Amino acid sequence: MNNLSSKIKEICKCFGFIKTGFSETKVLIEESAFLKEWLAFKKNADMNWINKSYEKRINPSFFGKEFVSVISLAYLYNTPYKQISETKISRYAWNAGDYHSIISKKLNNVCCEIEKLDAEIKTLYFIDDAPFMDKVWAKKSGIGWQGKNTIVINKKFGSFFFIGNILINKKLDYDKPVENLCGKCRKCIEACPTGALYDDYKLDANLCIAYHTIENQKIIPRNVNLNGWIFGCDICQEVCPYNKTEIFTDDENFFPDERIYGKSISELENITEKKFDSIFKNSPIKRLGYKAWLRNIKLNKILKK
Repeated sequence: MNNLSSKIKEICKCFGFIKTGFSETKVLIEESAFLKEWLAFKKNADMNWINKSYEKRINPSFFGKEFVSVISLAYLYNTPYKQISETKISRYAWNAGDYHSIISKKLNNVCCEIEKLDAEIKTLYFIDDAPFMDKVWAKKSGIGWQGKNTIVINKKFGSFFFIGNILINKKLDYDKPVENLCGKCRKCIEACPTGALYDDYKLDANLCIAYHTIENQKIIPRNVNLNGWIFGCDICQEVCPYNKTEIFTDDENFFPDERIYGKSISELENITEKKFDSIFKNSPIKRLGYKAWLRNIKLNKILKK
């Protein structure tokens, strides 16, 4: 490994990233064909921003032709806490903090330290709110393989981790993609209660609980049983054998918030709009909005009857 590559990995480790890998920037030919077909069959539901950013997603040179390498990073958010209520919030969001701001700050710090290594170095970082195919690059950089639930899985750490990516204008020692270890296992597909995982490595957002409880601001179809979820859904990850790991984050930003963790559906329904704004002011749940929060809760109450 060249000196720059090893220094970058050490910097990433110092900021708490559990895994770092490198890959060469190039147009995503194979992935672009899959994405085009997925969009053509409207598997993205009404997430039309994916269509609008298609060209950027498949070609990282849109962000600058000087960028020749991708640095992919994983940050663990898995904790020993389990879902203990009939009303469930995805574990990445059951804390009071917003992972976007937390991970962005860490990525920014990493970039600042990398740029100190050489005055010619230029970087640009992304998390999952940018038109950058984060999971694809994480796979190419050897962070893990993309499971049948479409989520990146690492043999040691499972899949409860955030992905960040950094573009850099320097050649690095590129990592190789890791072996896909899903084998014949289809536990995630079999566990999906709505059939959103309609085939290996294929997701239909129109049937996805996470999509409907986060992105969908309209009426949720009655054929989509939320199964107690009011924000996100972890079912396809919870059943994954690789998430039996007992390696947990020590970052308290991702520990459950006692104001919402384990609360009954009635307790969550009784949260006023003022209290909602206070509790979730720095949370990804804030973008859901109070109206959709109540919609999700009330629909779960109806489906429970």
